[in-house]
Order: sequence, then C-alpha cells, then structure tokens
Amino acid sequence: MIKELRVKNLALIQELSLDLESGFSVFTGETGAGKSILIGAIGLLLGERASAEMIRSGYEEAWISGIFDVEEIKTPLAKLLEDQSIEPEDGQLIIRRKISRNGRNQIHINQIPVTLNALKKLGDQLIDLHGQHEHQSLLNEDYHQLIIDYLPEVLPCKQKYDECYRGYMEASRILETHLKKARELSEKKDIIQFQLNELTKLELRCGEEQDLESELSLLSSSAQRTACISEILEILNDSINKKISFIRKKLENLSKYDSSVVPWITDIETAGAAFTELETYCSTYAQNISESTDPARLEFINSRLSKIQRLKKKYSCSIDELIIKQQRLQQELQSLENIESDRELLEKKVNASLENCLSAGKVLREKRKKASEEFDMAISLLMKKLGFRGGKWKTKFHQFEKPTPDGLEAVTFTVCTNPGEPLLPLAKTASGGEISRLMLAIKTVLAEHDNIPVLIFDEIDTGIGGMLAVEVGKALYSLSNSHQVLCISHLHQIASLADQQYKVFKEISEDRTVTRVINLSFEERIEEIARMLGGSSDISIKHARELLEKRKFCLSENPESVSGD
Repeated sequence: MIKELRVKNLALIQELSLDLESGFSVFTGETGAGKSILIGAIGLLLGERASAEMIRSGYEEAWISGIFDVEEIKTPLAKLLEDQSIEPEDGQLIIRRKISRNGRNQIHINQIPVTLNALKKLGDQLIDLHGQHEHQSLLNEDYHQLIIDYLPEVLPCKQKYDECYRGYMEASRILETHLKKARELSEKKDIIQFQLNELTKLELRCGEEQDLESELSLLSSSAQRTACISEILEILNDSINKKISFIRKKLENLSKYDSSVVPWITDIETAGAAFTELETYCSTYAQNISESTDPARLEFINSRLSKIQRLKKKYSCSIDELIIKQQRLQQELQSLENIESDRELLEKKVNASLENCLSAGKVLREKRKKASEEFDMAISLLMKKLGFRGGKWKTKFHQFEKPTPDGLEAVTFTVCTNPGEPLLPLAKTASGGEISRLMLAIKTVLAEHDNIPVLIFDEIDTGIGGMLAVEVGKALYSLSNSHQVLCISHLHQIASLADQQYKVFKEISEDRTVTRVINLSFEERIEEIARMLGGSSDISIKHARELLEKRKFCLSENPESVSGD
C-alpha cells in the first residue's frame, strides 16, 4: 500500500504531506479544487512523463515522493527490484522524483537512481490507476483478449502459446531467409560459376605475387649484374693475388726482426683465401646469370603478373583476398547443391513448430472458453448489483484459420444492458456511464487474482446517482478487503461508505492560490458530505450524519436488485 505522499511545487500544490491508510479512501472537493493534480502527482510516481509546465510558477523544481509498504512482495515486483539491485528497507520502498525546468530530472528508489522506464515497470506492479477515460479501453476489442488472458487459469496457457508462436515465427523466418538466399544464389549461379572458373584457372597461391616480382627483378637486371661480376673478376685475376703474395713475403722477413708482425701474416693468408673463394663465387654467379637468362621465363612472369593485377583490379582486393573469394564462391556453389535438402529440413521444422503452436492454441482456446464462462457469470451477477436489471454479459470467440499473436481466435465482449434486448458488442450498446460501471465490475472480478496492491479510481462514478451510486460504493468497498482503494468522487453515496475521507480544496496564501488536502474527522466528514448533498442546512447535516452512522449497516446489506440510473 502507499503510506505517504509528499508533493512540492507541482501546479497549484505548494507543499503537501499526506498520510494514507489501508482500506477504502475517498477524495472529495469542489470541481477545480485540484483533485486531478493529486492524481497527476501519483501518476508521476508511477513513471508517467513529466514536463516543465507542471512546475509551480516561480519555482525551478518540483518534487514528488511516496512511501510504499511492500512487506509482502509478489513475484513480478520482486524480480523487478532484483534487476535494479534495490532492496526494501524495513519493508518499504521510497520513490522520489525531481522535475526541473533545466531538464535535469532525477528518479531515486531507496536512494538508488533509476530510469523512467524502470520506474514505469515498478509503478505498474504497485498501483493500478484507473483514470476518468480509461473505461473507454473497453471499446477496443484488443483489450478484451487481454482481460481474459489475465485470468490465472488462462495466463500459463497463453504464455505457453506465446512461446510456441515465437518458435513458429522464428522457424518460418529462417525458412523464408533460406528461400530468399536460395533464389538469390540461383539467379547468380552462372556469375558465381564464371568467377570461380576464372579464379580456379589461375591457380593462385599465397605469396606468389611477391615471389614473382622478386624473380622478375632478378631477370630484368641480368645485364647490370653481369657487368658488375665481370669487373670484379677482372680485378681479382689481374693483381690481387700477386700483391697479397708479395706482402706476405715481406711480412715474413719483417717477423725475423719483430715478432709482433706474426699475427698479420695469418690475417693476410686469410684474406688471400677469401679473395680466392670470392673469385670462384663470381665465376659461378656469372655462369648462372648466363644460364638463367631465358626470355620465355621473363615473358611468362610478366604475363602471370598481368593476369593477377587484372583480377585484383576487377575485384578490388589483394591476392590473398582473391583466394578467400575463391573459397567463398566454392561454398556458395556447394550451398546451391545442398539447398534442396536444407529446404526440406527447414520445412519440417516449420511444420513441427506449427503443430506445436496449433496444439498450444487449442489448449488455450479451451481454457479461455472455460474461464470466460465463469467470468461472464461473475460479471452478469455484478451487473445486476450495479443497476443493469436483466443485464447479461457474454464473451464470444471468432476462430482464425491460422495462428496469430493473440491465439487461434479473437475475443469479443458482448452485453445486454436492458431486458429483452439482444447481446451486442459494447461499442454498439453501452453508454459512457454504463461503460464505467462495467469496468468497475471487471476490476472487481480481476481483483481476486490481482497482484497489484493499490487501486485508484478517478471519478469512475460519472453519470450515476441514487441507489446505483450506493452499489458502486459497495463494490469499491468490497475491493478494499483485498486492496488499498483510493477513489475521487463527487457523490455523497460513495463518500459516506469510505473508511477515510480526504477533502481537496483551494485557498489563498500570500496572495497565491494553493491546493490543500486534509484527512477529515468524523464531524468534518459530516460537513463535507452535507456540502455534497447540496448545502449546509440542518437537514443536510442531519442526513449526512445519518449516512455516516448507518455506514456499517448499509455495507452489510445485500439487496437482490437496485434501481437504475
């Protein structure tokens, strides 16, 4: 339940601190007093979008906070809190939201910052806020299926169907993607085969281009290399060996007089051997140049490099990438060969997932029909209490040939609001006030299975009065046995049945209009209900006192029928 609501600088509310009780609470006040602002503040705690226009004139920020008692946390809420790493403190959640004109808005839950989306998800598990015009959702037939599927005996079957339907859609998507690729490959088969032949014929290998360019460089420089080798041989053959021999003899004579010269004799002998080896190498090198200078080989290399360059330019890639492309083309052709067998396998998977989906859909259909029978009986019974004498509610099903996201059938609510009239879709038979009462009946039935602890009704009693208003009040009170119920009402019949009554009013403070909310005492409730009766005369006050004093007796009554509105 929501235990405390604090609002600061929001529209006409300058500062408000409101302690809320369990059970059935009603908010009353003159039109324009600010009741909608109060609902708007609660909506902001639930994740509704805010704007700077909501901030009270003259201030830069507005604050809204709420304390929620969550000692008994239901599974959906517990999971959401776990995902946000939020732990209740002393069984409480404290939601605090700041709205700033500069756009630097903040949201905290138990001191932990959260996103607006996270707040919206948490808010959906804390409060069911039924606004003034929400009952119009009943006119949308998509909403009918959601209501039936929310029933506890139906929900697991719907979840199972959703799982099977997703499997069927995924299998169908994979098959469609496969068929699309097969068509594309088939259309490109000739091109793929041509390209593959072109690359295969060339017999490319990694590093080949660099090897060919190195060989080409050698072959192209044979004349220059021959000239260099010839000059080296000429020098070696002419005088090097004679000079080395002469130097060695002179060093030997010198060593007779000075022993320090001996190492140089060894070095000069080594140099002589090196020059001899160099002469042999150069002779062999010159012979190799002569033997390898093959014009046919040079022409082959130039031709080969030209073909490689042409394909590189054609496909805008390197030789290594050409090899990868060749492998990919081979795989695509292989895919074309396997595509028929793959198609048959994928079609089997689609058919199997379709059978699973149809099977789950049939189970869902039976559960929906069985649950709707009990739901129809409960709504029809409540309709009688809410002023529909002879009224009847019936859920109808329209079967589909193929699975849809919602199942194998469409769900439509039909209603008879007057005796002797046929069952018709809601949009064709019910008025605005009737739709409001029908929504209350649905909320009452669903409340038995609802995990959301707080229900808020904003003027759901629009368009009714008399004894019918009393029955609406009883229905709201009945809901408060399992939920905290907050209701904004203009009817004294409903206000007098509440456990607590809060008065919303405007006053002038420091030359500015402000909205206030106070929890009324018993005597103050008498005055407020007297106002709602039409004035503060002795008769009105007496009637108001009687309504409050006979409240328990009225709530214990269970008349078989009541008058219409």
